[in-house]
Amino acid sequence: MSRTNDLLRIRELLQKRRKTTEDAQSGARRELAALKDQERDPEYEEQAQAELADYTLSTLIEAQRREIMLIDAALRRMDTDVFGECVDCGNEISLDRLEAMPFAIRCEEDAALHEQETRDAARHVGSLSL
Repeated sequence: MSRTNDLLRIRELLQKRRKTTEDAQSGARRELAALKDQERDPEYEEQAQAELADYTLSTLIEAQRREIMLIDAALRRMDTDVFGECVDCGNEISLDRLEAMPFAIRCEEDAALHEQETRDAARHVGSLSL
């Protein structure tokens, strides 16, 4: 199979994943709205459970929002013919990596380097606060 066909297949997967994520996000929003509309029982334990559910649903909705943004960005890169190119070195990102992480913007080598630089910078900032 050619790389073009592989990328078309990845596009279809991204579009399906976006639809599934949107549907799940709509469900989570409905659940959150229903939870907020419920009368709150003054019992501490039940209120704590409701607050935990509220926090969990809000966190889930935010994660879904970020995933949709990543999918949209990947689809835009496809539309401009830069999908699958590493933003750092310009080389092709392997199909195995794109299939596993269709949002990938870096090849494996540059992604590992970027992660190490991020960890080093976080460690440096952490040592400054001591």
